[in-house]
Amino acid sequence: MSAILAHLSDPHLPLEALPGLRDLPNKRAVSLLSWLFIRRHIHRTAPLAAVMRDIATHNPDALAITGDMTNLGTRAESAAAARWLSRTGHVQAVIPGNHDTLVREPWEEGPGLWSPYGGMSGPNEPLCLRVNDVVLIGVSSAIVTPPFFASGRVSPAQLDRTARLLRETRADGLCRVVMIHHPPAHSLMMWHKKLYGITPFAEMLRDNGAEVVLHGHSHEGTLTTVSGTDIPLIGVTSASHRPGRSLKRAAGWNRITVTRDAKATKWDIRVEARRLAPNGRLHTFRSYDLTRPDGGATGP
Repeated sequence: MSAILAHLSDPHLPLEALPGLRDLPNKRAVSLLSWLFIRRHIHRTAPLAAVMRDIATHNPDALAITGDMTNLGTRAESAAAARWLSRTGHVQAVIPGNHDTLVREPWEEGPGLWSPYGGMSGPNEPLCLRVNDVVLIGVSSAIVTPPFFASGRVSPAQLDRTARLLRETRADGLCRVVMIHHPPAHSLMMWHKKLYGITPFAEMLRDNGAEVVLHGHSHEGTLTTVSGTDIPLIGVTSASHRPGRSLKRAAGWNRITVTRDAKATKWDIRVEARRLAPNGRLHTFRSYDLTRPDGGATGP
């Protein structure tokens, strides 16, 4: 059986109202200024609506949403994101990004509100969603960092639990698609926005196998590999970024089709990067085909 996934990320849903002073500890205050003067002019409702309409026309089996639903990570924003998720009309897997956990707050007042709509049940509980012969395994790399940092980390508890899920789903003969917000590759992000512990995370994937990894955070549609392995690493632009002269960062999503070959020896994975043009229409910006051995692959 094949599956069609819609990979989208970093929608940064617009603020419905400005937060009160008590919701603005130092890092949120800095991020609010960034939103007021820069980000609110970039991440817009109309591009996101166009992306979601385009996704609907392709009728995917599931959405894979790789974080940054919010801008400041307030409870009000997280609740608004939960309402948005409840209206997508699709089965979905949702993980948090760094903007969703800007300050220390109870999980149940932030990304925990998304649990009924495909989110993680806890900060150290990887999600697992089976879609036909594909399984989406999501981990959180969202941590609290100082102002002007946007780094991430996957906890040791998550590493252990993700490794177990990868082994179990390999035994079930599934195509394993791992979701993480921060890309586990040294070359994609500046040092203050990187994933801490790239090597342990990459080694966990290498040792237990994964067919492909999806990420957000970079706001760019890239194709590379997880550091130290041959596992494809796929990025995507922000789902709400306004279109401009260049399609490099324009709003978009990845249409990912996964098919097992007739001999059950490999997975054929086709990725179509859909982008929003200035005329308000989405089209296939580029596409590429990947082949992965059935049963997982390891690095060199």
